[in-house]
Amino acid sequence: MSRAIRKPAPDTPAAVTANEPALSEAYSEQRPRLRELTPYLALMREHRGWLGIGALLALITLLAATGLLALSGWFLSATAVAGLSVAATQAFNFFTPAAGVRGLALARTAGRYGERVTTHEGTLRLLASLRRRLFEAIEPLSPAALQHAGQGELMTRLGADVDALDSLYVRVLIPSLVAVCAILAAGTLIGIFAPTLALVAVIGLVLTGGLVPWLAWWRGSRDAMRHQSSASRLRARLLERLQGLGELVIYGRWNEELERLAEQQAERDSIERAQARRQALASWLSHSLLGLTLAGVALLGVMQMAPYANNDMTMHSGELLDGRLMALFLLAVLGAFEALAPLPLAWQGLGRCLSAAARLNSVQANTPAAQFPNPSEAATPVGHALEIEQLSVTHGDTPVLEELSLTLAAGEHLALLGPSGSGKSTLLDVLSRFHIPSAGRITLGGVALESLDEATLRASFAVCPQDTHLFCASYADNLRLAAPEASDEALTRMLESLGLGDWLARQPQGLAGFPDEGGRSLSGGQLRRFGVARALLSPAPIVLLDEPCEGLDRTSAEQVMSAILAACEGRSLIMITHQPLGLERFARLALLEAGRLQEDATPTTLSRDSRLASLMERTA
Repeated sequence: MSRAIRKPAPDTPAAVTANEPALSEAYSEQRPRLRELTPYLALMREHRGWLGIGALLALITLLAATGLLALSGWFLSATAVAGLSVAATQAFNFFTPAAGVRGLALARTAGRYGERVTTHEGTLRLLASLRRRLFEAIEPLSPAALQHAGQGELMTRLGADVDALDSLYVRVLIPSLVAVCAILAAGTLIGIFAPTLALVAVIGLVLTGGLVPWLAWWRGSRDAMRHQSSASRLRARLLERLQGLGELVIYGRWNEELERLAEQQAERDSIERAQARRQALASWLSHSLLGLTLAGVALLGVMQMAPYANNDMTMHSGELLDGRLMALFLLAVLGAFEALAPLPLAWQGLGRCLSAAARLNSVQANTPAAQFPNPSEAATPVGHALEIEQLSVTHGDTPVLEELSLTLAAGEHLALLGPSGSGKSTLLDVLSRFHIPSAGRITLGGVALESLDEATLRASFAVCPQDTHLFCASYADNLRLAAPEASDEALTRMLESLGLGDWLARQPQGLAGFPDEGGRSLSGGQLRRFGVARALLSPAPIVLLDEPCEGLDRTSAEQVMSAILAACEGRSLIMITHQPLGLERFARLALLEAGRLQEDATPTTLSRDSRLASLMERTA
């Protein structure tokens, strides 16, 4: 199935149709905005069942915990008062409040367990959906854009940035909702008996649960964003440097890189210390407000219990506050504060969530450079003749190919030579539509490449780049990426023709064996030939090979060359090579230099002063 077309931004040059390089842009130091969370909040609708149940259980747990504290406080006070006389002890009902305490304790325990299970299940499902959407946004991007971003950066986006959002629902949204309900519950409970005390308690709790988290967010969000950015850069740099550890050690650059990593680690540690100081300040302020609230409620309650509450020094018995309720009031405030305590830390870390969300949004906003029409609107090529007319490609402001014109008849074999940096590999990327040319036209079977749907284009070309990647699957499955219906016998014959028969015989499980990550269990030459085998197994009518014999000895290179030409009989072939080995067996030879076509001839029509002829003479 072809992907839906993503429209490029208006007034954008064709050479940079998409903002793909935005993946590696510098991090913004501006305060992140809450609207960055809009896509994430919208994604919650897919899992509203789990998330809704989790929120409901969190509220039940809160009410049970607050009620448990308040009822326990009243029960203890009332029991103490009842014990002052035998008559009061016999008249006091111990069983109902005791049952209430046990019931609330069980409700709190069950609610907390259910809340943890459902909220984490909902969060994990939400993050899985987010990773899927992020991968779907990255997958259409061209390999050039992905290489520009870097593997470490992409892994950080898929891993750490998504993980940073796991605290949004569990530690920010749910606690904030619970805190609002805790204030209302405590205010209502106290207000039933003493409205004035309820007003004091609510004011103190609102300041604790509203002002302090807001200050924590305002003062700490930028540091949280900087911490997320710094940690992401450090993680990406460390991953990339570890992958190149061998080269860095060989060339004596590892200590230098280690110092830079230590500097980045020190920067992150400095941000963490600043965050810890702000967290301590927020905690001190929260507990100070709690203490003032408790003191205010206690003082006002004592005043309402004392006979000097009125100016006339008298008070009717109906206006007196029952002293047994004071423990209920104070413990209700403490129970509500238990729900408010995590908010400063959560809202201080909200900047981390916003920073991660902004980075993820930037990935999903990228538009792939190559736009493919729908299959119903795509043209169908007639034959497989390839024509390149006045092709120009630039990387930034640097020209790579300039006004290149080349043709390849169906079934023709072309060897493309030239020094490094002459644009040979870029030409294959343009034919695969991994790069978009800045000028010129390419047609396949008389149809422009951009008029082909992606399925037709991919079925037309079999490509073997310089770097071959093996997936975490069996050797057979890796080969069958190009030929799903190929038998084990066909796979074995192809490997043997490329000189990998002995290697295959040494594998304990043969084709059913698994390579190490990325194919590291194979040597460089074996991995390159494995990639060539995969390309040759494809039934595509045009084969594009980039340096298939690089790093091989002459005997192995000749064997690989013979296998390539035999497998490509009747198919078109463009082979990039630095080695002028077996050039006489190609129908045409072409020489690229500095992005321009210098020579294009057959082996039999080369002039004596031709550079291609001198290359052939040196290898004769």
